Amino acid sequence: MQVRLDKKDATIKSCMDEIERQTDYLFVYGEKLDLSRKVTVKSGKRPLKEALDQIFKDSGITYRISSGNIVLEEKKPAAVAAAPSATRIKGHITDSAGNPVIGAFVVVKGTTVGTNTDADGAYSLNIPSSVSAPVVVVSCIGYDTVEVKVGDDENVDATLKDSAEFLNQAVVIGYGTLDRKEVTSSIASLSSEDMMKGVGGADITKALQGKIGGLVIGQTKGVNSSPSLQLRGMASIAAGHEPLIVIDGFPGGDIRSVNPEDIKSIDVLKDASAGAIYGTRAAAGVILITTKSGTDTEGKLNLTYSTELLHRQAYAKPNVMSAEEYVANGVGKDYGSRTDWWDEAINHRNFSQKHNVAINFGTQKASVYSSFFYEKQDGIASGEWRKDYGGRLNAKYTMFDGWLEIRTNVDYRQANRNAQGAYFGQTLLNNPTRSPYDPDSVTGYNIWTGEPNDYNVIADAALNDVNSVVKWFKPEAALKLNILPVEGLSYRQTIGYSNYQTESHQYKSMHHRENVINNISGSAYLGFAKTERINTEGYFSYDRMFDDAHKVNAVLGYSYNQYDGESFGMSNSNFTVDGVKYWDIGKGSYLNAGKATMNSSKEIREKLLSYFARVNYSYKNRYMLSATFRREGSSKFGPKNRWGNFWAVSGGWSIANEPFMHGVRWVDDLKLRVGYGVTGNNDFSAAYSGNFIAADENRWILPNGTWKYTYGRGESVNENLGWESKAELNLGLDFSFFDGRLYGKADVFRRKISSMLFYVQVPNPPFIRGYQWQNIGLLENKGWEFELGGDIIRSKDFKWSSSVNLSHSASKVLSIDGSSTRWDGGQLPGPNSTGKAIILEEGSTVGQFYLFEFAGFSKSGQFLIKDRNGKTIPASSKVANDKKLLGNFTPKMMYGWNHTFSYKDLDLGVSMHGWLGFDVYNTYAMCLGIARRNGECNVLRDAYSTFSHIKDEKLMSDYYLEE
Repeated sequence: MQVRLDKKDATIKSCMDEIERQTDYLFVYGEKLDLSRKVTVKSGKRPLKEALDQIFKDSGITYRISSGNIVLEEKKPAAVAAAPSATRIKGHITDSAGNPVIGAFVVVKGTTVGTNTDADGAYSLNIPSSVSAPVVVVSCIGYDTVEVKVGDDENVDATLKDSAEFLNQAVVIGYGTLDRKEVTSSIASLSSEDMMKGVGGADITKALQGKIGGLVIGQTKGVNSSPSLQLRGMASIAAGHEPLIVIDGFPGGDIRSVNPEDIKSIDVLKDASAGAIYGTRAAAGVILITTKSGTDTEGKLNLTYSTELLHRQAYAKPNVMSAEEYVANGVGKDYGSRTDWWDEAINHRNFSQKHNVAINFGTQKASVYSSFFYEKQDGIASGEWRKDYGGRLNAKYTMFDGWLEIRTNVDYRQANRNAQGAYFGQTLLNNPTRSPYDPDSVTGYNIWTGEPNDYNVIADAALNDVNSVVKWFKPEAALKLNILPVEGLSYRQTIGYSNYQTESHQYKSMHHRENVINNISGSAYLGFAKTERINTEGYFSYDRMFDDAHKVNAVLGYSYNQYDGESFGMSNSNFTVDGVKYWDIGKGSYLNAGKATMNSSKEIREKLLSYFARVNYSYKNRYMLSATFRREGSSKFGPKNRWGNFWAVSGGWSIANEPFMHGVRWVDDLKLRVGYGVTGNNDFSAAYSGNFIAADENRWILPNGTWKYTYGRGESVNENLGWESKAELNLGLDFSFFDGRLYGKADVFRRKISSMLFYVQVPNPPFIRGYQWQNIGLLENKGWEFELGGDIIRSKDFKWSSSVNLSHSASKVLSIDGSSTRWDGGQLPGPNSTGKAIILEEGSTVGQFYLFEFAGFSKSGQFLIKDRNGKTIPASSKVANDKKLLGNFTPKMMYGWNHTFSYKDLDLGVSMHGWLGFDVYNTYAMCLGIARRNGECNVLRDAYSTFSHIKDEKLMSDYYLEE
């Protein structure tokens, strides 16, 4: 270890203070030492020992380094410590598990008299007779320092507690908590301090980017899009593949409904052994969010205010032709203007801000946490914006001498948003010699028709008012009865209600391009949708330590969840004026003419009833075992498969707590984990089983000549429709060294998802529809995760922490049974239709592209491809069956690299995340990279350089596949 000192005529004490600031060492010395002596230390960085030698040279003071302390003594015989009149004491120093602590430093407070414990944790020393009311101080790396008063007994023992606090941190595991050192499953935990501040506004997903290995967060459609989450790769194809969100114990929550400032911690249950307690909803993992609660402020009111300011910048503009290049190459007609359509679509003055106020108030028996926030976000796309505001009230009460605890949480959030931003993809197609504006037009915009691939995208956005109001309301209550006569036993009853509403409003001006084409004088739409969830749970918890060796943590309970939804919508057209918009929707002439539309629906009520149990056992913090069982019944499935059983077992071996490791004090934690579990997936529509009615596609004519709708089954009924099931094996290693300064974990996993849902073709008749949902697929997913972190610098005022996480996962379709042999995934996003580009079939790897295999160009510049048999043919002779599975858009590795710098009360966070080793299909090069003349759309500059040799139509081939 090295220190940097530059002292001239400074006291020894000031030099000691500087060393304590730069290192983890503390000085131990008696009051009689003269530390006011002036010394000069040459500037520069040098080893600690060299610096100490220079400081104490000719000072009459000697030093020795022991167990994280620098002990100072006078240069005298140590006779004082062994004086005949001294009192001799002895004892043993042990850890919380009763194991001896080797090398602990025991010193008489206020003196230089001290010693170290031996291999048995034993020590002995003499207390000088001059010391009254003696106290011994016991310290050791990896443990909290303790002080023990010396009485009449010559035996003075002490027990040290681990100072590696993170090992004792509570980890939320669903229906309870465990100390981190007792966890046997793959769980990632973040506290509010771990999450980046000021990067996501009121959306917590931005602050999670790159923080959790294996968690992919996608959001690419502006400020009004909802983030997508995926944990450890694909968990399903047709059913839901996003993790279950549990907020304060309430499952099925919306991660965007939570204000990041209200979050206390986030725990991610990655493997099946951790998530099995949530049964059918844990196939894709579980994210547990715990919000803040009030603390004991001794009746004082604590108020906190924070604000964030943000500006968004657009990068990576596609390299399309300028107006001058467009004209010079004769790509299309010259209308005389010079327009950068991409630049016109950007809101360069976008500005976002967030304000948050939090109040904390409490006593020993009651506490309240409340918060209020407001956020306004401007999107990068011109015309797109969003305004959010909301509040939370969390209250906690303790009554009857600790017998009863009551918690109530109420959360409300509302978002007003305008989602009609300019479409950037269209700006690449637009003729750059047209102007988006016309000062002589009543709207101020240049509106033209007749060219379907070239239209004024700026005017389209401005003349189409699309806004909505989204509301979340969620009250919850929990009652906990501590059954005090039975130590560690309690019963908790919870009930929660969630209401999610969306109000949609849209009005297209009578001057909008589409209405001009269709001769419609304005069109309006109003819509409303509501979903409601009721969740109630009751469970017993038992947490007890026996004989300081055996710890049992158990839970037994039930859960009931109910979901309902309904919606309504109406549209009308042909209004006399634009200004009223949708607020008088009945005045459009389409209503009287019978052309207006109106629809409403009631979703199938979904019910889920569960019974669950879990037991966690730990022996002396060395050997851990966990077993979980959950039985669930769901109304979504066919009558023959409504109930399913889900279970898990896991175990852990803490090598660091074995007796043979007691002398290795630099090892805080070294634990092996193994877990196996089976979870299900019912995250799909209840309509899949066909258990609902809908209006028939055909109308029937009655004898009186009128047409009537008929109602019947909406899908072909499948009474055998059952659960998707995931079986997962996970092996893991946790480690922590040097009092938590270096830590990490590694996991490898393999899981198989069976009975996967596919929408397959069936004969009609006897089935009433030509397709039916069936359980016919088998998918394998495997990968690994690695995390390493630590404190690079840890001094008194400054700290630099860094962590990196790496992950890999790959999914493969093992089988698809029945008549269906593959799943069609549709086309790729791009400025034009790309055709079918993604499929899954037996033996295929998830992420492969479905393309024609490029084989070169003919002399005339036409595409050549390899057909299904490997023969080179002209692309003009291709058939659909010649397509092959090529490339892969799934990354070989994902990474996150995070840094935190803190100096006193200031902190700075830096986060980087990314994907490595994946293929990208350049749809813009395919659609806009071929030179053309006298057309109506713009093209890339590469069309007349890099791709100038192509004299053919666009082709969906691996020629455009880029690494």
